[in-house]
Amino acid sequence: MFYCQRSSYETEYESTVVSCTPASRKKEQSGKKVELKGYEVVFEDTVFFPEGGGQNTDLGLVGDNNQVLEVTRRGDLAVHFLTEQVQPGDKLVQKIDWDRRFDNMQQHSGQHLVSAILEKDYNINTLSWWMAESTPSKVGVSYIEVDKPISVDVMTSVEDKCNLNIRKSVPVSVTLFQRGDPQLEEAHTRGLPDDFTGPIRLVKIGDLDNNLCCGTHVSNLAHLQAIKLLYTENKKGKTLLYFLVGSRVLKYLANTLQRERSLTETLRNGPDSHIDLVEKMQKTLKISTKTNSNLLKEIALSEAKEKKNLETKPSYIYFYRREGDNDYISTLTKELSDYLLIVIVGEGNSGQLVVTGQGEVVVDIGKKLAELLDGKGGGKGSRFNAKINSFKNISQVEKVIQSCIAPSS
Repeated sequence: MFYCQRSSYETEYESTVVSCTPASRKKEQSGKKVELKGYEVVFEDTVFFPEGGGQNTDLGLVGDNNQVLEVTRRGDLAVHFLTEQVQPGDKLVQKIDWDRRFDNMQQHSGQHLVSAILEKDYNINTLSWWMAESTPSKVGVSYIEVDKPISVDVMTSVEDKCNLNIRKSVPVSVTLFQRGDPQLEEAHTRGLPDDFTGPIRLVKIGDLDNNLCCGTHVSNLAHLQAIKLLYTENKKGKTLLYFLVGSRVLKYLANTLQRERSLTETLRNGPDSHIDLVEKMQKTLKISTKTNSNLLKEIALSEAKEKKNLETKPSYIYFYRREGDNDYISTLTKELSDYLLIVIVGEGNSGQLVVTGQGEVVVDIGKKLAELLDGKGGGKGSRFNAKINSFKNISQVEKVIQSCIAPSS
């Protein structure tokens, strides 16, 4: 059992390095997976909690500036991934990121409380749970997977009962037992890992819950501050209950208030009128969109008529309209079905390409224009469709079309 599990509120601990091995990890940075070089370090003991039991890993420092980027468990060892090399035998001070640790403790103990009340009062059992990562710019919303749907009334009642127990300052205790102890038969568990060794931790919340758990927990429900159940989601036959605990509730509220202030400034109306005003804007937008679509259809009919009235049938017809939409494209392809037709709509980094006609030239033109306009699509026979991501080469479209049809002219 690690020091972090014996003393969840401690932020520093001095321990001796047992081993240090070069290693690498794929970590996400700026939305991309990158490979980081570092070292796997094992200490005699650790204040850092290794990821497990649904709880995220602790982060922090070893010494003054050696970053701990991840801690994982291998059997009875905690493996620290550090940015700098250390030497076996070194005695070093471990310092955890306390804000992250306490946030993890709040979410984990909060999950135990929610799951206990769901099971005890509503016969709704927890199957698993997931702790979201929280960042300065985004509040992580965790979820509990349960074995049956949860109504809004039940969710409201569970939230009220959770917060009532928080106000009562119900104590949370951790007791150690050896395997086979009869008291463990009364505890809730989804089983122990195959490589688990040592004493078994039983986390008790007053008379509400006894649960086998390896994680770090608050010592009193008052430290949770508050619990907010947000919503449920039915996903692939599973019911997920999304929730926030403690500091995440406050951060979520702060973000919500900031969005409300921004909406008030944009809409130039008070928060109580936001919904009415947005509904009116949606109705107006719907009418405007329909009107615009009808006008584009009329333009397409007029443009098609003009082309069909030409004395000599052209080898191809090409239209580019920034504000064009699907109805504009459909009208042109319907009216000019006997022609080799190329239609492009959109601007910036979003648009569509459609090529219709007869022969292999349709797909040939489509592929070359998709490449020219950073597009992606496909087709066969008489039609080619693509999504366009760049219009910087739009002026070269006709040149590409002519190069494709020239050999057959």
